[in-house]
Amino acid sequence: MSEYVFLVGDDYESNNKEYVSINSDKGKLISIALAASGIPFKGRFDKERMLFNYDGIFKESVDEIIAKFTSDDYAVQRDEIAEHKGDDCLYFLPAVAKLLRMTEGTLRRRPMDIQLAVCKRYVDNWYCDTYTIQHELKDAMMLITKPEMTDSEKDKAVGKD
Repeated sequence: MSEYVFLVGDDYESNNKEYVSINSDKGKLISIALAASGIPFKGRFDKERMLFNYDGIFKESVDEIIAKFTSDDYAVQRDEIAEHKGDDCLYFLPAVAKLLRMTEGTLRRRPMDIQLAVCKRYVDNWYCDTYTIQHELKDAMMLITKPEMTDSEKDKAVGKD
């Protein structure tokens, strides 16, 4: 390991710990993805290598995250994310529709701000596991399409009349 070592993650209880050692300069990004996906883990990384352990029930999610940063299978996706990040994120509308389990046409009929919001959320979370991406996209749809409650409706909801 190099002279700068970064410790990541928190202590956690598990009877099924898995251990990973990978040679990659993407330790920081992998750590962020693991934390954003809610995976309990603890480890360290430097410029060249990452060592960590995690709760074994998250094996598929961890494998997916590591593959997104290190595998040639995801190289095209990494390049597309880098190329279309920002205002050109509508490029990912077909992928977003598939993750939301709706047709592309249904999503395109939504207002443009909703399309942009979910596509930006997809770009911001592409490195996470599929479950987390779907959850984030659904949250984005709910936050935008859910009408705001009035003060009187809030009072009724909490039992104040």
